[in-house]
Amino acid sequence: MDLDYLEIRNVAFEWAQSYDTKDWELLRKCLAPSTRLDFRSLQGELHEDLSPDAYAEILSSAKYLGSKRLKTQHLLGVSKWERLDDGSVKVAHQIRVAHQRYADDALSTVANKGHAHGVTTHWFRKIDGHWKLEGVAPKLEFFEYDLFGTLNPEQEEP
Repeated sequence: MDLDYLEIRNVAFEWAQSYDTKDWELLRKCLAPSTRLDFRSLQGELHEDLSPDAYAEILSSAKYLGSKRLKTQHLLGVSKWERLDDGSVKVAHQIRVAHQRYADDALSTVANKGHAHGVTTHWFRKIDGHWKLEGVAPKLEFFEYDLFGTLNPEQEEP
């Protein structure tokens, strides 16, 4: 098996794992020095030329994944790969993301849930001998329950 393929698959896994475990240092290690994040499909914004710190700051905010009361699973399915002329690799992953928000810090009562289904496209580039993520663009196909209310609750947490 090709070592580049294995390294890219591992970066994709670590990207998803970092979101779900809120391991922002792991996320930073996955990212290229300049990363593009396109959240327009999720009622968000297009962010260009993000440093790993700036990217992690966005994702770790309460608006996205930063709340300790929000649990997620970013499950990557089958994928379509394309090597681009500039040497980078574009991978479109089927994705299902379960979101569950709890009413308390003990995580004993579910307050809301919402699940997303679609395709997340990643762009990878080999930098200093290692593959890094330089672009992320989720495309929401459909969702279940109250996805946007779960991500952005009306009441702020204490």
